[in-house]
This record gives sequence, structure tokens and C-alpha cells, in this order.
Amino acid sequence: MTLSLSLGVPCCELQGADPSPTQPNILFIAIDDLRPELGCYGAEKVHSPHIDQLAADGLKFNRAYCQQAICSPSRASLMTGLYPHRLGVIENTTYFRDLHPDLVTLPQHFRRQGYETVYCGKIFHGRMTDEPLSWSRKPSRKGIHYRREVTPGGYALKENQELWRANREQMVARYGQARAGGLFNGPAYEAADVPDHAYVDGFQTDLAIATLKEHTESKPEQPLFLALGFQKPHLNFVAPKRYWDLYDPASLPL
Repeated sequence: MTLSLSLGVPCCELQGADPSPTQPNILFIAIDDLRPELGCYGAEKVHSPHIDQLAADGLKFNRAYCQQAICSPSRASLMTGLYPHRLGVIENTTYFRDLHPDLVTLPQHFRRQGYETVYCGKIFHGRMTDEPLSWSRKPSRKGIHYRREVTPGGYALKENQELWRANREQMVARYGQARAGGLFNGPAYEAADVPDHAYVDGFQTDLAIATLKEHTESKPEQPLFLALGFQKPHLNFVAPKRYWDLYDPASLPL
């Protein structure tokens, strides 16, 4: 399942230009496996102030349904406007371009209208990023002065990375190479006391911010379609400790 939020940010807000732009900047946010367990949908125990503010300022759907239960069909459907059965994408391995090479995706349409289109994180599924048709360029790293370490299995803690590696080797030996990309080879959760960018979603957020700043400085006259895709809360449940500390497990209803 993919939850998507689209925000139109007028060019004038970023560059002090014409207050009535005909081509506003677009921030497209995709979130993996997030159900409506949010404050704006009545979940009292959840801390979601920023999404709640977006819901208050924008349009909130109360009866919006995912096209498919798994990633690739849902994402391909959302980005092309076709149902999964029309696309022929009903699992996570088929690339929609192999079946429909001439389809125009949402970012591709914006690109044809003069937008610069950039993505950070998970927008399409896996390695099927749809470059270079949908996207103008890679995101910017300007101003990012840290070097993000590789996190095998998505874990920040070395002991969990080693456990993931060992389990992965056993799974591949037993079931074949198809299990190499499995998500269930390590612990179900991790709460490492690390900065946000130690995990992939924090890093992709930094890339998106850097891209936005660079674009407004170098190409203020060109509208921007910026897509930011978060991999969480999809399994495995990993996040910096400070976010886990927002909740008392004993107070959460089951």
C-alpha cells in the first residue's frame, strides 16, 4: 500500500515572484504501508502533527482506497492512472514499461510541461525507478557534509546487520537466490540512538531539502516537481530511538 500526498507550493513563496503563478512547484510525498492511524483520522495516541497540519490546510480523503495490496502494482497504477489489471502489473517483479513502453507517468507529464522533475527515495518500486523518462536528474547533495554508511538490511546497529547477513545467507542456501531480497532476515524492529540520517528515510529527506534549496537558487524561473518517497512504516520497524521514546508501550491499546 502507498499513501501519497501532493502539495502545490507557489513559485512566489520560494522566490518572491509573481503572487499568481501558473505553474506552482509540486512536492509529492509517498509513504509505504501507512494506514490512517493518524491524528487527523482520530487516532488519539499517535503523534503526527505535520501530517495533521497538512490535512487541516488541504483536502483530506475519508474514503480513498489503495489500488492493490502490494507495492509495485499500487505504485505503477498511481503513477500511470491505470488499474493494475490494465497495466498487467499484479506482483512486484514486472516493470510496466516492458508491457506499455509509451505510457506517460505523472512526473513525465510534468516534465513535458517544462517542470524539472526529481525524486528522492521510493516512488516507483525497487530498481524500476523509470529513469530517465520520468526524471530530469539526480537529487542534490549540496550542503550535506556527512557520509552516510551502508546499512545492510536497513539496520543501524552493527549486531543487527551481522544477524541479517547470517540469516540471509541461510535463506539463500535453503531456498535459492530469490530469497536474497527478503525483508524478514533480521529483527522486526530497531531503536538505535542515532541521528535521522542514519536511516534511509532521514537521509532521503536531507536530499530532498538540499534539492529544493539548490533548485530555487539555480533555476528560480523553472517550476519543480519534487517527489519524496519514505520506505517506512513498512517492515522492518526501524527508527531513531527518540521517536520510539514518544510512546509508552503500556499505554497503547491493542
